[in-house]
Amino acid sequence: MQDIDRNLERTVRIAARALGRHGLAHAYGHYSARIDADSFLVCPARPMGLVKVAEPCVVVSVMEALPGGVLGEVRNHQQIYRNRPEVGGIVRFVSPKGVTLGAFARAPKARYAFGAYVAPDTPLWLDPQLVRDERKAEGVAATMVCDQRCCCAEAAR
Repeated sequence: MQDIDRNLERTVRIAARALGRHGLAHAYGHYSARIDADSFLVCPARPMGLVKVAEPCVVVSVMEALPGGVLGEVRNHQQIYRNRPEVGGIVRFVSPKGVTLGAFARAPKARYAFGAYVAPDTPLWLDPQLVRDERKAEGVAATMVCDQRCCCAEAAR
């Protein structure tokens, strides 16, 4: 077992709780942070706002099978870290407004300051199913290659 940087683990827990407590994630979602080229740390498998102060996070290899107790959707994180060495952290969240846009096959527009658009547009992964297998996770990661973000349509069209 790899030694975990306790500061990074604390940061992952704090970020997870903040996302949950501020309405950016509810029961579905997780946050992770890269440890090194071969592994990352993911928050516990529970609603992020309920992650406890000293609750252990889980170390995940970018190349090996997911460890027990880690949600299948963490494969997205695994594929992204494997294929995008510049990515240092990932959040998966289910926004009610994002789900609504996904139902219409639209991705949210990134905006900054006074409504100015941030280019380019966010690519949209159009499969409404949860991404819990390698093939789909590879597809999400490939969708991100041209951009730094990707929106997965979570609602059936």
